[in-house]
Amino acid sequence: MRTLYTIIALLFSTLPALTQDAQFSQFYSAPLYLGPSMAGSANEGRLVMNYRDQWPRLSGRFVTYAVSFDQYVKQYNSGIGLSFLHDNAGNSKLTSTKAGVSYSYRIKGGRNLFIQPGLEAYYFQRKINFENLTFADQFYGDQLLPTSIQSPPEMNRGQMNFATSVLVFTENMWMGAGISHLMQLNSVLAEDPGYMPLKINGFGGIRFRIPGQYRNRDDQSVSLAWQFRHQASVSQLDLGAYYFKEPFRIGLWYRGLPSTGGPWNRDAIAVSAGISFDQFYLSYSYDMTISSMLQTTGGAHEIAVHYRFGELVSSIRGVGQVPCPRF
Repeated sequence: MRTLYTIIALLFSTLPALTQDAQFSQFYSAPLYLGPSMAGSANEGRLVMNYRDQWPRLSGRFVTYAVSFDQYVKQYNSGIGLSFLHDNAGNSKLTSTKAGVSYSYRIKGGRNLFIQPGLEAYYFQRKINFENLTFADQFYGDQLLPTSIQSPPEMNRGQMNFATSVLVFTENMWMGAGISHLMQLNSVLAEDPGYMPLKINGFGGIRFRIPGQYRNRDDQSVSLAWQFRHQASVSQLDLGAYYFKEPFRIGLWYRGLPSTGGPWNRDAIAVSAGISFDQFYLSYSYDMTISSMLQTTGGAHEIAVHYRFGELVSSIRGVGQVPCPRF
C-alpha cells in the first residue's frame, strides 16, 4: 500500500507538467472555450455543441464533449455565457470536467472598431479511476489475473479557477488573447498539484470578401484564421483558411510549430466541411496525423453544431459582430 500511494502521489505531482487542456481543431467553433470575451460575440442567443474523438485506433483514446450557451445583452453592452466540458482520457482512466460562467463587456473604440474584455469563473475537476487500470502482478503468460493490490476505486481533485481574455474586432478582422488557470499565478498555489498549469493563447483571423454580381456579391468569402497556445512546456500553432459560399463551407488547417525541435513540432493537418440552413449550423473535421511519433493513431474526428436564436444582427446598429466562422 505504501508503494501504491507513492505512485499516486507521483502521478498527481507530474500531471500539471504533462497534462494539457483539451483542444479542438475547430477552435473557432468553440467560442467560449477559446476565451470568455467571446461571450455574446454573435449578438444573439447561441447554443454550441462540440464532440472530438482523438486517436481512435489506440486502446486509450481521448474523447471530449463540450456544450455552451451565450447571449448578448444590448442594453448593458454585455455578453453572458455558460459552458460545460468533459474530457475522457484512456477509456475513463483519467477524466476532466469543467463548468464555468463567462462575462464580457463591449467597448466601441471607433466607427467600426470594438474591444471586448471578458472574465470566466469555473470549477475544474480531474479524476482517476483505478478500477480501469492494469497492474504488473496481473500478467501471467497469456492470462490476465486479478490484482493483489488493494487500490481505491477512484481519486479526484477539484478547485475553482479563473480565466480572462480580450477581443478586438472590426467588420472583417478579429484578434484576441487569453490566459487560463489564473490561480497558478499565486506562488503558493502554483506548487499545488491539483491546479492545472497556466495556459496562454492568442487567436485571430481576417475575412476577404469575393466580389460578385448584384445581390450575391456578399455570399462568398475566404478567411484566414490562427490560434497559438502555450501550456507547461508545449507550444502549438493552428493556422488555416476556409472558403464560404452559402450554405457551404470548406477549410484546411495545419497544427504544429516547425520552429521547435520537440515531438509536437508537426502534429496534424485537418480538413473541415460545413453546411448551414436557417439558424442551424453543422460542421465536421478530420485530423490527419503527420507526426513521425504517431503514425497509427487514426487521427481525430470532430463535430460542431451551432444553433442561433434569432437573427438580431440586422436590428442592432453600431454594435458589430465578430467576423469569425458562423459554424
